[in-house]
Amino acid sequence: MGDLDVVRFADRSQSVAVELANTAGGGPYEGWHEGEIVIETGFVRTLLPLRFTDADLADLGGYLAARAAAEDSGALPDGSTTDWPEAGRSAYLRLHAADPFVVEIRDPVQSGVTVSVPLHLRDGWAGRAAARLDRLRTRLADGG
Repeated sequence: MGDLDVVRFADRSQSVAVELANTAGGGPYEGWHEGEIVIETGFVRTLLPLRFTDADLADLGGYLAARAAAEDSGALPDGSTTDWPEAGRSAYLRLHAADPFVVEIRDPVQSGVTVSVPLHLRDGWAGRAAARLDRLRTRLADGG
């Protein structure tokens, strides 16, 4: 896992990650970040550009914290879905809290393609992901 990982969903054989292009922002407007969705399976390895805001990072942090709390309380995956970043602006992830956890990568703006990756995530994944994202957000707030 790299220092620039926003989030990584992975099991032993496949993964979907969002990687930040750099910690200096990089977009034409303050608070915009350039990144890539990185999909690795036995069938495909591909990259898809992604732009997101500080508010999107906060939304993802809230989602991960809620998943961690549900996991800590012993709640089974409830089948709910959430889109990150918000659908409609660019490519995005649709996260299905199911067993197995499913990440759909949707690109309605450019290619029209959707890729679905089912993952058997390890216990505690959401808490670890939330902590990594918190560290990255702090680093971004401190200027990289």
